[in-house]
Amino acid sequence: MKYVAAVLAWTSGFALMRLHRDAATMIATSLAVDAALAPITAIAAVRRGRSGSLWTALGFAFGAWALAFVLIFKPRAIAPVPAGGANSPDAA
Repeated sequence: MKYVAAVLAWTSGFALMRLHRDAATMIATSLAVDAALAPITAIAAVRRGRSGSLWTALGFAFGAWALAFVLIFKPRAIAPVPAGGANSPDAA
């Protein structure tokens, strides 16, 4: 249980803040923070042209690290939509 608490402390970022609590408190706090950051990470990822479901999972697994990655790295280039769109007469 102590190993799980240490891993969660690093993935949620608490270890960098030197937060040391008992294992059960660390696990509960890390999971709560990761659960709160997962949808925020997904929203930021979708707005930057990335997969929302993938980044929800990564946000839950890696917490603040996944959110930082999505916010720091450049958005994916999105292919431009043709001028006529899908309803144009040229669409096959």
